[in-house]
Amino acid sequence: MERNRFIHFGAVLLIIAAISAGTLAFVNGMTKGVIAQNNINAANNARKEVLPVAEKFDETQKIEKEGLEFIPGFDGTNQKVGYVVIVTQGGYGGNIVFSLGVDLNGKITGLKVMNHQETPGLGAKITGSEWQALWIGRDKDYQFNKSVDAFAGATVSPSSVYAGIQRALSVYAEVNK
Repeated sequence: MERNRFIHFGAVLLIIAAISAGTLAFVNGMTKGVIAQNNINAANNARKEVLPVAEKFDETQKIEKEGLEFIPGFDGTNQKVGYVVIVTQGGYGGNIVFSLGVDLNGKITGLKVMNHQETPGLGAKITGSEWQALWIGRDKDYQFNKSVDAFAGATVSPSSVYAGIQRALSVYAEVNK
């Protein structure tokens, strides 16, 4: 009798699990395309923040070198206007991940810190829009200036971003010959 109860509850649980799995698979199939398109739109919007003159981006023409992916941006007339690259650079508290826009002349068109583990109130100031805007117009010849580019009490985070920028711009100079 006890054995029949276990078989009964096991069968009920199996049926509930099968219905749940089928429902989840159906909903996943219905929303997969929408989610993929939303991810593409979000990525393009983030790219437009750092390369504002671009209207569209073509990942099929990306250039990969030294662990970096340079995705070209195009204006309304389908002319290439620059590239966007995602950079991961070690900081004080962990990796700093930022998006960098670069025009065809090798000048920075935008910087957006997307993820970091830096100290709140100190190194986390790298996420400030004013600090990120400082980099616009600079190129690989720019030298880090501690009094302008860093914050009191926090020099590791800004200098790490600078190191990532320099790495990306150096690779960019090689691929944009």
